[in-house]
Amino acid sequence: MSDSSDAARFIGTWQLLESYSERASGRAPFPLGAKVIGRINYDSAGNMAAQLMGEDRSPFSSRDPREVTDAEYRDAFQTYTAYFGTFEIDASAHTVTHHVLGATVPNWPGNDQLRFYELKGDQLILRTPPMRGNDGEKSVHTLVWQKVV
Repeated sequence: MSDSSDAARFIGTWQLLESYSERASGRAPFPLGAKVIGRINYDSAGNMAAQLMGEDRSPFSSRDPREVTDAEYRDAFQTYTAYFGTFEIDASAHTVTHHVLGATVPNWPGNDQLRFYELKGDQLILRTPPMRGNDGEKSVHTLVWQKVV
């Protein structure tokens, strides 16, 4: 974490207000679904953690996770993401880099997640760099967070 005033404003717990993907063809739902809930936390020691989930997830068919189908596991995995690590602010570039230590996506630990940020009052807007999807179209994922604490 840097010593900038922007870095100090990151510290706390944030609740997800809005999430969407912007594409050349227009705005599309965020990859976790049309309605996503989440939290992201930043602390003064430079740690961060984020959890996001599609709000309309289907419950498992059994209380015992060993008894559910592969399709149920696939759907659960595709509608939930979480990761944690450390973070670093570059106030001049308006970027925050999440240095991932652990994540639901096995490829993320040991790698960085770069986000462009904008601070507006008690809101934090995070945007990904343009990403090419399976359909070949580039999109920018946008998350709008509201400060909770």
